[in-house]
Amino acid sequence: MLQTLLHNNRLYTRRLFLFSCLVSGLLFPFSYAPYHHYWLMFVLLPWMFLLSWQQTPKIAFMRGWVFGFGWFFHGVFWINYSLHEHGSAPLFLSVLMIALLSAYLALFPALAFYLSRRFKLHSAALQLIIYLPAWLVLLEWLRGYFLTGFPWLQPGYALVDTPLAGYAPVIGGLGVTGILAVIAGAISYALLYKKWVAPLVMILLLVVVGLLLQDIDWSHPEGKPVKISMIQGNIPQSDKWKYEMHEPTMAMYAQLTQQHWDSDLIIWPETAIPDFAHRVPFFLRQLKTKAELHDTDVVFGVFVQGENKRNYYNAMVSIRDGVYKKRHLVPLGEFIPMRGILDVFRRWIKIPMSDVAEGPQQQPLITGAGKKLGMNICFEDSFDRDIIRDLPEADILVNVSNDAWFEDSDEPWQHHQIARMRALEAGRYLLRSTNTGVSAVIGPKGEVLAMSPQFKRDVLTYEVYGMRGETPYAIWKNYLLISVCLMLLGGLWYQQQRMHKS
Repeated sequence: MLQTLLHNNRLYTRRLFLFSCLVSGLLFPFSYAPYHHYWLMFVLLPWMFLLSWQQTPKIAFMRGWVFGFGWFFHGVFWINYSLHEHGSAPLFLSVLMIALLSAYLALFPALAFYLSRRFKLHSAALQLIIYLPAWLVLLEWLRGYFLTGFPWLQPGYALVDTPLAGYAPVIGGLGVTGILAVIAGAISYALLYKKWVAPLVMILLLVVVGLLLQDIDWSHPEGKPVKISMIQGNIPQSDKWKYEMHEPTMAMYAQLTQQHWDSDLIIWPETAIPDFAHRVPFFLRQLKTKAELHDTDVVFGVFVQGENKRNYYNAMVSIRDGVYKKRHLVPLGEFIPMRGILDVFRRWIKIPMSDVAEGPQQQPLITGAGKKLGMNICFEDSFDRDIIRDLPEADILVNVSNDAWFEDSDEPWQHHQIARMRALEAGRYLLRSTNTGVSAVIGPKGEVLAMSPQFKRDVLTYEVYGMRGETPYAIWKNYLLISVCLMLLGGLWYQQQRMHKS
């Protein structure tokens, strides 16, 4: 009966299926934080597999695109806060730009469904359980690279609290997405052909292996614990860049720091100092003198000028060691992608400090409290490759952010969930220092050890360890997973062509 329904090509049925794709996409972000209904993925993704099954490549593409558009439009609608609320863009323009971004991002799942039908296999089991998941993984990987990349809302992130998270230190968050797709394929195959035993056994085996992997300690603590304090200043974004707020903001951070000189490392969030470093030399000299007196390292966010004094960088500065310049900038926030096309919109959008230069790809790690810090700023932790490149040298990971741009939307919690996946992949403590939340200490297995309340001025103090050792994922990164996917796709297609000729 299900196969008959799926093959019904009447106009009314096709439109109904297309509408169900949109609804499925709009529901998909409820799988992520702060909702945590990850079970939805095991319903919605199999349904999309079924809707693409035995369809023409064109229909499979359109259904995948409509699903993707709903997924991303709902999932990243928090961009409206930065464009409309804080960037002064008219609401229609803000919604239009989010729609354009969503339409672009939707091309990746759409292409996965299209290619799986354009180069289809005769075997239903291989098509649904291996072939289509391999295409989805490959296109998700490309989404993180094409036009600088936007890997936000990768499906694997939503599974950080499930047994499947055990795969993350081995094949990364992208690999967890692949395992999810394999399970979705098995469910859709079982529904189509009413053959439940083999798919259920396979799903159970994948879950059990994930649980066993969770018990493995891929890294180990080294040396004495480090006492850290992270200051959450809770400066509203509407006040942050006002000139009259500069001095009170710096005084507040200095005062809270003064109360925690017994810590080994004190971390201020992204752009905690709402100014350029060269314009506050007296303040920084005072801070450095006190830090050296108490033998405490302080790391803070501030903008720094380039050597030619024309560029400026979003940076983290260690008062006693060095500077980290942000390498991966936020599209529409720190730079305008496809400037020739989108630059016309800048007359309506007034985001402060929104033409930032990109820092060098290779930078020495900052040292804090005798530990090498794998530093990343805001959006950068959504790129697994940007975090893994600092291993195994980095003892502790640090992500600083100013998610005040997005108020009380889903974004701070989605971002927090991404950071948890990065800690799990690396087998390192990850310290998240933010302006308004979510500030947290995340353990090497992605567990939340301590957290500051959101939208409250707070200092989070905790003891962490520098970690040594490498997870398998830190060694082979995504190269292994992508190579396996390419070999599977090529091998299955080649085998089918041989069978077809014979």
